[in-house]
Amino acid sequence: RSPPILAFGVLSALAALSEGTDCVQPGTCEPPPAKFANVIRGPAPGQQWNFNGGFCGAWSVQQCTLAFGAYVSQDLIRKANKDSPGPHAMHGDSTVGFEVMPINVAFTAKNLKISYDEWDYTKPSPQAKAYKAWLKSHLVQGEPVVFFPMCKGDGHMCYRDSPTDEGACPNGGTCDHVEPMFGIFTNSTLDDLTVYDDDVILHASDQDYMPYYRRMDSLQDSTKMDGNCAIAQPGFGRNEMYPCIDVDVTYGLAVTGLQANTDDGNITASKLPKVSMTIDITYEPNVRIFEKPCEVHANISVDTSGLDEGEKCVLFRYNSTEIFPVSAPYDAGYEYATPFTADGSGAPWTYADPNSFFSNTAVYYRAVC
Repeated sequence: RSPPILAFGVLSALAALSEGTDCVQPGTCEPPPAKFANVIRGPAPGQQWNFNGGFCGAWSVQQCTLAFGAYVSQDLIRKANKDSPGPHAMHGDSTVGFEVMPINVAFTAKNLKISYDEWDYTKPSPQAKAYKAWLKSHLVQGEPVVFFPMCKGDGHMCYRDSPTDEGACPNGGTCDHVEPMFGIFTNSTLDDLTVYDDDVILHASDQDYMPYYRRMDSLQDSTKMDGNCAIAQPGFGRNEMYPCIDVDVTYGLAVTGLQANTDDGNITASKLPKVSMTIDITYEPNVRIFEKPCEVHANISVDTSGLDEGEKCVLFRYNSTEIFPVSAPYDAGYEYATPFTADGSGAPWTYADPNSFFSNTAVYYRAVC
């Protein structure tokens, strides 16, 4: 989804307009005073590319994969679905790839070697209640979600030529935008999967640099947008901050990790502790309009809670999706290897990678113990 301004000369200006720190009402940008919370390390508010239909889907996938130690350029995320079977109602083609939409988000994730759980959009309607339970089940486990909301004032057509056309949203649902969801706040314990009205999710708009906190009971609306989203501001640069999911049929993909085949029958098989990464950019230079890629620096955190004191590990870095191994041997094709030893405390092992990479590339980290 992009604004109705496509001239390349204004794209940088659009990004600059989003650099303020003002919270767009009725969105809430302060965390709630909840007793329990899980804010997932990696994803952060930032600016998508705004052209060719908008790279909201690619940007949301990019943010969610950071939670498991991978960075992939928005350019490469789209290219990962260039061979998707379609229908191809959205922007793109079989060379540069297509917008990431409900019809192809799982195909995209699979080709990026991401493990995932896609919401079953064929469930009986209305889906909102069950969908929110699905959301919470992943967020409490530290698994961010790519979700597909509607925005006030937008058309809700999802590239349909007619109401009976599937467009890019199967099973009759709709969306106008794609955003990452990466936190949960609750007054119940995090092992209580019941959805409460005052549970709050954390999401980004893709169009500014603010975090947005949203009560679960306000998340759904009809396509008329005259319920929970009646108070939302219409229009680009405002409606992304307070979107709503379609109460009847909606979409989502939870990122649950990076692909790994560890079921090899070997009792000495490697342990693969969870890796997350944060990066030092909030806007990726758009190489598709000839902006120069920038250097990116990663800060790595490895979950050592399942490791014994003295256990030897290696953090591998791979410089492309194609090279990244989904099964042993994991020491094949790596670019850098950094040994470390678990201290038995269960505290995360952290590492500021001194070797930068360019923003138009793909980089995967995997810890092997």
